[in-house]
Amino acid sequence: MASAGGTGRERPWLERMAVCAATFRGAGLGGLGQLVLPADAVDERRALRDWLGADELVFLATCNRVELHVVGGTPEPEELLRLARSFFAARGATPAVVGALEVRKGRAAIGRLLEIACGLDSLILSETEIAGQLARAHVLARAEGLCGPALDRLFAAAAACAREVRGIGFGSAASSAAAIAARKVERCVGGRGPRVTVFVGAGETIEKFARALPHGPGERWFVNRTRVRADALAARFGGRAMDLAQLLAAPPVELDLLVSATSAASPILPASVFAPALAARRVEDPALVVCDLGLPRDVDQAVDALPGIRIVDLVTIEAHTRAARGRLASEVARAREVVREETARLVREEHFRATALDAARALVGEGLPHLTSSDREAVVRYAVGLAARLARQPDARRVG
Repeated sequence: MASAGGTGRERPWLERMAVCAATFRGAGLGGLGQLVLPADAVDERRALRDWLGADELVFLATCNRVELHVVGGTPEPEELLRLARSFFAARGATPAVVGALEVRKGRAAIGRLLEIACGLDSLILSETEIAGQLARAHVLARAEGLCGPALDRLFAAAAACAREVRGIGFGSAASSAAAIAARKVERCVGGRGPRVTVFVGAGETIEKFARALPHGPGERWFVNRTRVRADALAARFGGRAMDLAQLLAAPPVELDLLVSATSAASPILPASVFAPALAARRVEDPALVVCDLGLPRDVDQAVDALPGIRIVDLVTIEAHTRAARGRLASEVARAREVVREETARLVREEHFRATALDAARALVGEGLPHLTSSDREAVVRYAVGLAARLARQPDARRVG
């Protein structure tokens, strides 16, 4: 990006902003996992940015979407889409999954991010977890050197929009996938509660599930690839800790409930984990409940066909929450209006900013040649900042 004292007209960042995304609706929850870059895959995210020719990139992966928010690179949506699809195809994603990727540019891309931040395009409508996931994706991109001032402004605006939407009441009754799954699981395991519950993973979803699920007399096992985080969860919620290798080597015979939510790139829980418990089950025992909230799934798909198993996954949760959408129609309309107004404000502000930048550069370059370079920078910054403040015109929601 050109410096404030540079020459030549710089296109507003919103004209160079794009999002390339796929959701569970197009790719399927299983297929969506083919587009996920693991949290520790910094080299892959840098390679993706370079492949797209982008100046900035924030990569977002949640339980129901994968999104590439970029600034710079190719100006044509079709070419950006082709590059993104070829990148994931080279990593092994199937044609059906890469075909689910879609591109939006400029104002449409900004509006999409604001809608997502406000919980308007979530598996659970009006959920508030997504705002935190966006913030963490942004922080990670900053730490990895993938993000710059343009996406900084956009993600800050998305966070502010989410707070405003919550302020009008949208999201006040929101729940998380973990909380909904916990309620559903509680009904499935029967009145006595699970004899042994195994939690696999140590992230936020597992914490929320453990908090939401009543702790009866049964045992709780907390499992993670490394023991440190499993030990911390066991100490917090009560139970025993072990690493994944221990679980795979000696799964519990009295297992009634397994909950998994990890970022593993492929299934980590084979059918053998459930074999001892299934072999020991009596006819009168309720089904062994497997709640898989991983993306991609943590539990091998073959487990679904085993007799005596009941699966609760993200597909189950989506079906459960679909009926609630109609009850939120009026709140959704109000939230979308906030998003439309905030998107318009961002576009207006950026056009003011770009116009002021061009004018200030012309002024310091031609009309004020006696100024030092630092003074020129100060004049440009002041002009751009003033233009941005003028663009933030109050609306009826703020003054009424």
